[in-house]
Amino acid sequence: MIPRTAVPSTVFLRSEVPARHPSAAILGEERMGAGVAVAPDRVLTAHYLVLGAAKVEVVGPDGKARTVRRTAVDHETGLALLCLEAGDLHPVALGSAASVAPGLPVFIMTCTGRQERKGATGHVTAVGPFEAFWEYMLDRAIMTTVINPGLAGAALLDADARLIGVVSLGLAAPGRYSLAIPLDLFLVRRDAMEREDGAREGSQRAWVGFYPQGFDGGVVVTGVVPGGPADRAGLSRGDLVLSVDGAAVSNLRELYAAMWKRSAGEALSLQILRESAIRVVEVESADRAEFYR
Repeated sequence: MIPRTAVPSTVFLRSEVPARHPSAAILGEERMGAGVAVAPDRVLTAHYLVLGAAKVEVVGPDGKARTVRRTAVDHETGLALLCLEAGDLHPVALGSAASVAPGLPVFIMTCTGRQERKGATGHVTAVGPFEAFWEYMLDRAIMTTVINPGLAGAALLDADARLIGVVSLGLAAPGRYSLAIPLDLFLVRRDAMEREDGAREGSQRAWVGFYPQGFDGGVVVTGVVPGGPADRAGLSRGDLVLSVDGAAVSNLRELYAAMWKRSAGEALSLQILRESAIRVVEVESADRAEFYR
């Protein structure tokens, strides 16, 4: 059974992103999603829904649009916090993902449009490492059997309607139909995200600007961000990354762990295999938050 107390906390989001923004080519210029009120004037959602947005529309269950005063995007967690002008939303009860384990009953509350809310139930199947090709990694991602009935950015709640995560992705693996970012990452980062300059503490990892994928015991570059550090350094699709600063890498977790020993702006030395020849490419890393501002 889905607790109805979660419905008033669920909001619909629509963002408009300028065509010139670096994220527009991949994520589009119009994005729709869901969010959950964590305070009367604060909404938590998945960061890619509002990344680069010039305008964000927030619509509560009453059908009224709220004005967004500021958006804080945190690339490390994959979360975004929207700060509203008015404080009339009904906040969800906050739980903790620290004790979430396989078998826990959970439900998703989301939107399918401006005024329609939908929910679905299931249980947690796994809590553990997750790596993605956009230079993103979680240590305790929450995977569930719940098929998201609506838009991303939805609330993942426990049986007592307490927020434990934000649904970020739909997965194709049987029994792992949705992936949620644990709420605890937001609770740790909340003070930084509340600051007027945004989540600056979360933007200092070295960022290369490429799309690596694990392949046959190695890591291959499947593309680069136009104008990003990897593009400027000459990395290209098909390059096989062998090591970072002398440390051998054979999967995404090893790659990111090696890269993130450096801070934004520091140089990384990548040994790559290209067309049967081994070469070293020096990449001047950047601050991802600045690039996507």
